[in-house]
Amino acid sequence: MEALRLTLNSSRLASVIDLPLALRDCEVEVIILPSHSTSNVEQADNRETNVESIMGILKEYANPELRELEKSAWEQATVEKYLENMNDGGA
Repeated sequence: MEALRLTLNSSRLASVIDLPLALRDCEVEVIILPSHSTSNVEQADNRETNVESIMGILKEYANPELRELEKSAWEQATVEKYLENMNDGGA
């Protein structure tokens, strides 16, 4: 099935869609495609299964001692990068 394309003033959509300010009261293109809800559900199920199986595979490589360090890793790296930039003259 082909897509349906319409060009119209976005004010006609105001009662149906909450548009961003930049798209209000201007010409917009609306594209209507058939829904593939069955395949979307199947894809979501597959993604969940894949994530679970990947986590199970990688579990054998996990280091429990490093888990606590992971909680503050982003913050620590940011501070280190900031201090590094300060020492380089703020470059």
